[in-house]
Amino acid sequence: MNLQIDQGSWGEFLGRSHPLLVHLPIGILLLAMVLALLARKEQWGKLRSSIPIILLLGFISAVSSCITGYLLSLDGGYEEGILTTHQYLGITVAVCSLVLYIFYRKEDKFKNWQLPGLVIIALLLGITGHYGGSLTHGDAYLSEAMPGGLRRLVGGSDEKNVTVSYTDISEAKLYEDLVQPVLASKCYGCHNEQKLKGGLRLETIALIRKGGEHGPVLKDSMPASSELFRRLLLPENDEHRMPPKGKPGVSPHELALLEWWIAQGAPADKKVKDIPKSPVVIAVLEGMQGSGDGMQNEFVPGETVSAGDKNAIRALIEKGVKVLPVSEESNYLSITCMNAGSFSNEDMKLLLPLKSQLIWLDLSGTAIDDEALQQLSELHYLTRLNVKQTKISGGKLAALSSCKQLKYLNLSGNTLIEPDLAGLKNNKSLQQLYLFGSGVPAEKVTALKTMLPALKIDTGDAALPRIASDTIIYHKVPG
Repeated sequence: MNLQIDQGSWGEFLGRSHPLLVHLPIGILLLAMVLALLARKEQWGKLRSSIPIILLLGFISAVSSCITGYLLSLDGGYEEGILTTHQYLGITVAVCSLVLYIFYRKEDKFKNWQLPGLVIIALLLGITGHYGGSLTHGDAYLSEAMPGGLRRLVGGSDEKNVTVSYTDISEAKLYEDLVQPVLASKCYGCHNEQKLKGGLRLETIALIRKGGEHGPVLKDSMPASSELFRRLLLPENDEHRMPPKGKPGVSPHELALLEWWIAQGAPADKKVKDIPKSPVVIAVLEGMQGSGDGMQNEFVPGETVSAGDKNAIRALIEKGVKVLPVSEESNYLSITCMNAGSFSNEDMKLLLPLKSQLIWLDLSGTAIDDEALQQLSELHYLTRLNVKQTKISGGKLAALSSCKQLKYLNLSGNTLIEPDLAGLKNNKSLQQLYLFGSGVPAEKVTALKTMLPALKIDTGDAALPRIASDTIIYHKVPG
């Protein structure tokens, strides 16, 4: 196997230093204006002599920013019109700072132009910075963050603050009503007509399927293999994580909707009622019924809770574990080990400092076994627990009896040898139990159903009745 490593180039390296250098001329030239204003007063007059050297430094840093900005633009992915305007404004700032330096050197001829020149440069810096922000975050990055009153004052609308309410979620269109709003709020800022990060646009399904500079980002029916979904699961400090570090991540219920959409082939026009649903998707949809936030449901406690320990969260992230708030307004946490298959019994102790905040836990596909159930018993606020395809044999399920709020439990894909289903009889809040491929004897399922009549138990053993069209009879033709 030949391993090729991209060594980069000096041009690319210097171009990516633009964000570091671009703030220097801003600070230096604004300092020159402040000193010029102070120097107008007699007691600060001596400051005037320092202004020319500050302007010269501002000119040098502005030229450096222009050069590195040009090199960065060669990477592509920027809207041409805004990029050109930003470049010319940057050059204008550099030229004006040089001219103003000359004005201060020739004070006898241009003294009356000095302060107006500094004011003009300050205005140019603001406009240039705005266009730079538009290249990075999209042209509406500033207006979208305005409070409603200010937005109306400048002639905008309150569209951002509209909350969608679904009186019948089953009639909603999966892409248009549920998936597209997630992409709009979390992805369009970097992947739109004006800012083509990675050459990728996401405003329509056709553009999503087209992909970007590195190929397709969507593989129908394969969320884990789709870059559009896979990058959402990466740790925040990963350079490939989307949205990038410092921007709000995708919430658990938004992840569930995106995964469901991709798993169903990324349909364009299908309604919710027409598409098969997993138990998690059903819970998310139930939460969206009658509200726009998707989180006000029985799987989220109504009480408020303090924020989780940052060191504990960091320790989990370093293990490859995904830690997310269940909503932007809540300190309750959802923890997923999808990218941490080596997570073991020993690692379970990392969860305990967050036991007051942790309500959704997905340990599926990890290396835990029955011994982990003892530590799970300390997570008293769990409402969802997924331990499918682990090494749990089911003999210590009674340890979960202290999880009084547990409503959803998935044990599918485990070989449950001598499962103690009766140990769940004290979990009075349990509503859904999944046992696909676990080999649990039917009599034990029946016994638990007798103890918890309201519990829905799905063993995956449903069989469809045979209809006449299922059978084709071939008749031998004589001769």
